[in-house]
Amino acid sequence: MTRIEMSDEIFAIAERLAGMDRIDVPTLVESLVRRHAEYIDMFMDMAEAGRKPLTHAERNNPPDATEQD
Repeated sequence: MTRIEMSDEIFAIAERLAGMDRIDVPTLVESLVRRHAEYIDMFMDMAEAGRKPLTHAERNNPPDATEQD
C-alpha cells in the first residue's frame, strides 16, 4: 500500500464527502482516481477514433440513418 499526502483542508473535505457515502477516505480517493482515469481513457479513445479515416459508407450516411433513409 502506498500513502499520499494532502493538505489538512483537502483531507477535511474528503472526510466529509466520504462520510456522506459511508466510506473511508482511501476508498473515496481510489474511486475518484479510477473514475478520472476512465474519463481520460474515454476521451483518448474518442480522439483516436477521430483520427481514423471514414469509409465511403460512413461519409455518405449520417450516424443516425436507418436502412429506410
